[in-house]
Amino acid sequence: MNGLVTRRLLPSELKSVLRGFGGLHRDFNDQETEAVADWAPRVETYVKDEALHVRADLPGLDPKAVDISVEDDVLTIRGERKAEHESPAYREVSYGRFERRIRVPDGTEADKVTAKFTNGVLEIIVPLPKPVSRKVTINVASAAAA
Repeated sequence: MNGLVTRRLLPSELKSVLRGFGGLHRDFNDQETEAVADWAPRVETYVKDEALHVRADLPGLDPKAVDISVEDDVLTIRGERKAEHESPAYREVSYGRFERRIRVPDGTEADKVTAKFTNGVLEIIVPLPKPVSRKVTINVASAAAA
C-alpha cells in the first residue's frame, strides 16, 4: 500500500517496560487497581449563561453507548467505542472503554443536568448552583460594670 505512513509513538518493548513500572507502583502501594479506560476523549469546559458546559469529542460513537452521571460533585462520562475491523491496515483511532471525570461545583443538582449529542460531540450542561448569601445579625452586648 503506497501512501500509508505508519507512526509508532513508543516501541512495543518500551511499552512493556512501562507496564512493568505500573505493576511495581501497584505492588509498592499494596493496591490492586483495574484499568478504567483504554482511551480518553478530548474534553473542553467553559461557563456560559450561569451553567458549566462540558463538550466531549466522541466521533463515531452511538449516544446510547454513553453513560453520564453526577455523584459527590463529580460528573462522570463513560462508555465504549467498538472497533469495526479486527485487523486494519492502518489505525490512529482509539477504541475500547473510556471514562472522564470532571469536578462540578458543590451543591450541583444532578436532576437538572442536561445533555445533547450533535455531530459526534456530546455537550453536557450543568446549571451552576446559586450562591447562598444571608444577612448575619450582630448582637452588641453592653459592657457590664464590674
